[in-house]
Amino acid sequence: MLESNTLLYVIGGIFLVLFLFLAAQILMLRSRLNRLTKKYKYFMNGEDGGSLELRLSTEVRELRDMVTSSENMLHQQELLATMQLQSFQKVGLVRYDAFDDTGDKLSFSLTVLDGKNNGFILSSLAGHDTSRIYAKQITNGQCKEALSSEEAESINIALDTLMPDMAEEAQVAVDQSRQEDLSRTQPVSHKIDVK
Repeated sequence: MLESNTLLYVIGGIFLVLFLFLAAQILMLRSRLNRLTKKYKYFMNGEDGGSLELRLSTEVRELRDMVTSSENMLHQQELLATMQLQSFQKVGLVRYDAFDDTGDKLSFSLTVLDGKNNGFILSSLAGHDTSRIYAKQITNGQCKEALSSEEAESINIALDTLMPDMAEEAQVAVDQSRQEDLSRTQPVSHKIDVK
């Protein structure tokens, strides 16, 4: 008799586990069906399926607008990169005593360069009674005129202000982007030989 009760408990336990498993599966399938029904109703609101066409055309229009917006942002980014290369961004300053009888390092050499290492060096020589200011043009990091040691040091400080190849990398990126734009806009011609 004990064995038959144990057997009943085992069979009952198996049925209970199966029932719980099936109930969980039914709940999961019902949840999935509800989600699919909501999506179906979203797309098939109209009687003739016109809402699906309207929704798809709306989505395509929005996607095209996003592509246009993305292209505009890329163009603006290229413009900013070009403008940044042409703006002054590197500065080097060296203060010194130009004359033995002056103190407080009132003389200075100031170098200001853009992203392509073009700019100027401004030197002020301060004495007791006079002050003189000189300006020299810098092209590609070089000056055609003779430089004092302080002016050369000022240029070197300015050249080392940013990462060494940052401006060149930005210019290369802008040039590559322009080439890609040109290749996209140029018409493709096909030659057909007639014999």
